[in-house]
Amino acid sequence: MKKYILFILVSLCLWACSEDEIKPYHGGQYLYFSHLMNSTEKAISVSFNNYPLDDEHIVKIGVSLVGDPVKEATAYKVIVVDTATTAKSKNYELPENTYFKAGVASDTLEVKLLKTDDLKEDVKLCLQIVPNENFDGTLKQYEQIRIIFNNVISKPVWWTSDVTKFYLGSYSRTKYEALIKYTGVSDFGSLNSGEKRQCALKLKDAIETYHLMDKDEEGNEFPMELPIY
Repeated sequence: MKKYILFILVSLCLWACSEDEIKPYHGGQYLYFSHLMNSTEKAISVSFNNYPLDDEHIVKIGVSLVGDPVKEATAYKVIVVDTATTAKSKNYELPENTYFKAGVASDTLEVKLLKTDDLKEDVKLCLQIVPNENFDGTLKQYEQIRIIFNNVISKPVWWTSDVTKFYLGSYSRTKYEALIKYTGVSDFGSLNSGEKRQCALKLKDAIETYHLMDKDEEGNEFPMELPIY
């Protein structure tokens, strides 16, 4: 009998704890930046150096729902936190209207970053989900997210001595842009050795087909060359 009484008491305790946990939501619907839960980083970092052929870049941010799924696409509100934002308005665009899709637990917020020549150092764009007439609020620790971005031109960290020696030869901005244009690969370092070889050969074919020229820092042109064969 004591075992049954103990079981009942434990069950009641767990039920009470469960009630306490959900009580703050009051049956409402809350949105939060789930991207922060799925990443060890508290900010999203973007460098246009990795997209030298693009004048804009779309950042996709995960947004999730606490509560019952909405029955139709429902508007929610995202604001720029001015006190934590150093990016100029000309360098980003938020959707004119933000809607959370019907019948889902997770959705995506798309933010457009715009490249300009004066992005010579990191700038920050801080976004925050705020309550509106459709959603009661958010989760405090996941209500804000930062996007840190720049247009600092530099040699990619993956262009190592091995990449120079075995695959792509000496780095130049012109060659890097050709790599992306003719192979579609911007992060060469993420490839395995076989993929690196195929990518380098593809660029070499483009060099031979289109007679691509390289350019040094002084602007002098010369035939583009790769060590791969």
